[in-house]
Amino acid sequence: MNKSTLDSSLTLANNVIAFVLEVALLVAAFFWAYKTFSAPTGLITGLLLDITIVVFWTFLMAPKSRFRIRWPAQPLVALVLFLLAGLGLILAQAGLLGILMIIVAVANAALSYWLKWKNGTASNPDK
Repeated sequence: MNKSTLDSSLTLANNVIAFVLEVALLVAAFFWAYKTFSAPTGLITGLLLDITIVVFWTFLMAPKSRFRIRWPAQPLVALVLFLLAGLGLILAQAGLLGILMIIVAVANAALSYWLKWKNGTASNPDK
């Protein structure tokens, strides 16, 4: 496996991990609200929280969004959201899942920055 193939494979793997984290963010936010508030408030709060996250992500974080937060802030914003979701899982008595989410989120952000730095595109967000 040559260097270019390895970089492409790492980028693809990191993108898949980022997508899994995005889905986990929605699940964790709903789970936290559902476990924190009594019924039906927990259900309604979870749904409203997920809708808010989806709208935020669609307009500010999605790769093809017109108003996307630019590099290098975008991975940091994503990391903060993933860390909050991990903390929410811990607070909702799903500590192992919360810790796992935090570890994966930090690894994902670190790999994102490392790949940009390694490929020399950290100063040019369009590459």
